This record gives sequence, structure tokens and C-alpha cells, in this order.
Amino acid sequence: MKKYIAFILSCMLLVFQCSFVFAEEPEQYEMVEMENDDIFGLNSRSEVSPALLYIANVYTSIVAISSNQVGIRAETVCSEKVKTITVTYILQKWNGSKWVGIASKTASAYGVAQTSKSYTITGVSSGRYRTKATASVTGYNGYTESLTGYSGSITI
Repeated sequence: MKKYIAFILSCMLLVFQCSFVFAEEPEQYEMVEMENDDIFGLNSRSEVSPALLYIANVYTSIVAISSNQVGIRAETVCSEKVKTITVTYILQKWNGSKWVGIASKTASAYGVAQTSKSYTITGVSSGRYRTKATASVTGYNGYTESLTGYSGSITI
């Protein structure tokens, strides 16, 4: 009889040592694909820059010179001298739903660690404008990478 009572007490101790865990219901989030992801290029200070081998950053800017002329500038900075830096400079205009390229130029530099160019564009009408610059860099080992930078927007 003592063994029977000891067995029951042992089972009760095992049962009482267990603790019950109840999981909370997970929070429900809705993720919807955006039609226009250009908002991340507009004055966003929370952007995460990708880790690249050569390109440190692409800096862009835009300025209104007169009521029908703007100036754009872009500078590409690399961590070391590279074989080629090719940059496409694009003036974009907001058409009410998306940014549209209205003027562009491509320039290359060789055997440098950075490059910058400035352009003036005449004949612009009233509206909202920004600069887009896409830099493509090729190292001496043949590795190529690209990065795009956007300026803030201005209204003329």
C-alpha cells in the first residue's frame, strides 16, 4: 500500500511540475505591394545603402537657375581607383503619378576613384523636378556594380 501511495504522490509531483504555456494570438499585419516605390527616393533619411565593393555613394542635387532653367549635378565616390565609372545623369519630371525622364546624358571617367559632372537644362516648364543618377563601376578585376542616387525634388 505504501508503494501505491508513493507512486501516486510521485505522479502528482510530476504533473504539478509541468507549467502550462498559452500562446498569444499573433498580431495580424497586411502587406500590400506598392505600385509606385519612388517615395523611397524622396528625402528619405531611413534608406539602407547596399554593401558594394567599390561604390561608396552617388550624391545628386538639383537647383532652379531661372523660371525655365535647372542645374543638375551628380558625384560618384568609390572606395578605390577603378577602371571605369560610367554615370547616366537624368532630369525627371513628376507627371502626377510617376517620375518621367525628360533629359539625359551619359559620361565616363577612367582610372579614378570619383567623378562628378554638372549640367544645365534649358526649356523646362513649371512643375516638379528631380535628378536621378545611375553609376556603373568596373574594377580592374572585371567586376561591375551599379548604384542609383536621387536628389530631392524642386518645384518651378
